[in-house]
Amino acid sequence: MKRPVRPLTPRAEELLADRATYGTDESIEAELRALAAQDDTTFDEAAAAIEMSTLRIEPMPGHIADRIVAQTPRDVSASPRVVSISPEKKPDFAPSTPPETSALPWLAAAACLAIAASSLVWSFARKPEMRVVTLPAPPAASSAATQVKPPPTLAQERAEVASAKDAVRVEWSATKDPASRGASGDVVWSASMQKGFMRFVGLAPNDAKVGQYQLWIFDKDRDARFPVDGGVFDVASNGEVLVPITSKLRVDDATLFAVTFEKPGGVVVSKRERMIVTAAVKSG
Repeated sequence: MKRPVRPLTPRAEELLADRATYGTDESIEAELRALAAQDDTTFDEAAAAIEMSTLRIEPMPGHIADRIVAQTPRDVSASPRVVSISPEKKPDFAPSTPPETSALPWLAAAACLAIAASSLVWSFARKPEMRVVTLPAPPAASSAATQVKPPPTLAQERAEVASAKDAVRVEWSATKDPASRGASGDVVWSASMQKGFMRFVGLAPNDAKVGQYQLWIFDKDRDARFPVDGGVFDVASNGEVLVPITSKLRVDDATLFAVTFEKPGGVVVSKRERMIVTAAVKSG
């Protein structure tokens, strides 16, 4: 029988046992080739030997035995010998070779059968080899990485804009409109960031169903009749209020900020009938 070049691995033994017991397919043969065990026939021979040992050999019918004896050539120089064959009794043939010589092939086959059978039984009976692989523990995450950073507040964003090199900050000036009576605050704007904030203190709260406040930004390079819309907003209390500027167009050189009171949702072009507060940027 053929032996593998190197000792069989537990997986190879398992595949060879499956092939000998249930048959083979392309996936089993491919894996056996990868394990260099495709030519090992130990398990196949053991399975065949076990199967042959369970076969039941029926006695030969008498008429067939008589026909075989009748057709067997005999040595004319030898004395004739009458042989009686029956299904229950073995034919009394004289062996043509010495007993010890004819028994050798059977003894060799029995030895092979014992070796292959013991290998097959050992393969099925042995416990599968278990491998324990210890994986390295993942690095502990830092507390700073696991904490979710909260979004900045409006005050923090306003401070960031105010710290820009090109930031401008101007105070609000109240008008004669009743809504601006006692109002104060300022506006901060950065052209490089295109971002800004309005701060109000004492501005009258509004009812959004009646009307809303709207910011207008006058740009030096634009027609003063059509200032840039800076967004519509509401005021809920007369305390301090921070409102982000939402400019609809780019403003490169702001000269004036003005807040009007318009219909709900705002307007495209203001008639400036109710001017609430203004903040002029000093040139130079």
